[in-house]
Amino acid sequence: MEQSQRPRSSPCKMLSAVALLCSTSAFAPTTMRAAVQTRAASPSMSMEEPVARRELLSKVLGVSALLGAAAANAEIDYAGVGYLGGASIIDVNNANIRVYQKLPGVYPNAAGKIVSNAPYKSKEELYTKAKLTGPEAAAVKKYDAKFIFLEPRPEYIIDNINNGLYR
Repeated sequence: MEQSQRPRSSPCKMLSAVALLCSTSAFAPTTMRAAVQTRAASPSMSMEEPVARRELLSKVLGVSALLGAAAANAEIDYAGVGYLGGASIIDVNNANIRVYQKLPGVYPNAAGKIVSNAPYKSKEELYTKAKLTGPEAAAVKKYDAKFIFLEPRPEYIIDNINNGLYR
């Protein structure tokens, strides 16, 4: 096979091979030194002590596997993360119930209904689908200019009522 036609292995395959080599070499027996050496009064590294090739190789490959780990191909963030409660605009479909604590009169009753009945496509749908009472709707109406309705994301919807943060 020519040099240009040789198939290339992916970084993940190479990293897996290095990790496999490191893990197997860690369990390989090392040779015991026959003579007992006396230690100096202060710890020092000397070039006189022989180091087994297998031991050296396993340490070098282990360190390189830890330092050169490939990044996961997962989506780290999504564009609407700023609307989950850290800004003045709130993504109603993905925000946690605690976001509504910043809005006086909305938390806990109206906020619970909003979060429980999400997702919504518009403000009008929010008022009909959430089944808000008159006073709750009036409280929400004060802040509805701050609401946006992005596509619901499963990783945020699962935590929108109870995100596990307790005082």
